[in-house]
Amino acid sequence: MVGSNRLKIVYILPIYDPATASHFFHIYELLKAASRDLDIFLVIERASARLEHLAIPFYVQRFSNPMLRLAELVVLLARERMRGRRHFYTHYSYYGALASWFVVCVLGGEAYYWNCGMPWLYRRGSFEEAVFRFALRRTILVTGTEGLRAEYCRRYGLAPGRTRVLPNRINIERFRKIPNRVEARRSLGIPEDAKVVLFVHRLSRRKGAHLLPDIISSVLAAGSRAMFMIVGDGPERQDLESRITYHDAKSRRVRIVGEVAHRDVAKYFVAADVFLMPSEEEGFPHVLLEAMAAGLPYVASDVGGVREITPPGLRQYVLKNAQAESYSEAVSAILNISEKDRGMLKREEMMWVEQYDLPAITMEFVKLFEF
Repeated sequence: MVGSNRLKIVYILPIYDPATASHFFHIYELLKAASRDLDIFLVIERASARLEHLAIPFYVQRFSNPMLRLAELVVLLARERMRGRRHFYTHYSYYGALASWFVVCVLGGEAYYWNCGMPWLYRRGSFEEAVFRFALRRTILVTGTEGLRAEYCRRYGLAPGRTRVLPNRINIERFRKIPNRVEARRSLGIPEDAKVVLFVHRLSRRKGAHLLPDIISSVLAAGSRAMFMIVGDGPERQDLESRITYHDAKSRRVRIVGEVAHRDVAKYFVAADVFLMPSEEEGFPHVLLEAMAAGLPYVASDVGGVREITPPGLRQYVLKNAQAESYSEAVSAILNISEKDRGMLKREEMMWVEQYDLPAITMEFVKLFEF
């Protein structure tokens, strides 16, 4: 479909940073892949640097004042609408959703709004909540799973016909490029015989970072020789570091790596033995797709769309309303499974995750605008 007949869309993105440690890196890969079939004009609310790496037209907003930002967006989107772009896709941004809705009301077209999580758990001010609900009800909601779609409809009174499901995606090839587990461990300074438990996420309560010290203490107190690698940064880091030191004299078996650029994170998954995600809130977590792409079994909280995206063999390790002790027991169980069972889980994960591979989901993204 490369050429002048490609469908024209506007994609509104809150931030562009090629060195990001967040899930936005997956969006950059999607945009690059989809640009073969779509004529994409990218609007970036905040950009870090190296925008020359983008192979598609883009615009970076100039204003930080909310009202000026909204007005700038309306003018920009109206201009693009007049140039033939009638599909406006916003990733999370309230400003993008509101500006798209307004332009579509006046000039026609479709406004899509991606939101995937459990926003009903968030504490917002009354004005912010009103704006969020307004945006949800006046755009086409796009979310990650059927279960999440049903929950959004139930909680916000949305019409199912004004919602779409688009799974998150993973560039499996990027994970399969890691030569092998031995090389991954050597590059990270991990002993070959270590049992490695990996956490990769923002260090916040929403992502369960406050539970890590107790989980770690429980696993190590049971006599495990596990090594914990914590990748990420955030508001819980200082408390996490002090509690780990206080609770466990063996804290040398805990390595807090800090933030790692997402383009470099695959080797951590390949090097580990089990992945841990004790989140209080999730939508369609990319970290679980990353674990599956590496064939890494995981223990996760049963929130958002987690159970829906988990292969059958791992669902016993998706825990509902779990405390630190339950996570500890599940982590220990995976660390102690036989090599035969581990191999079976790895094969199941790597086959299951194929449905979320970047080329497959790119096709679904393109078809979204042909609905």
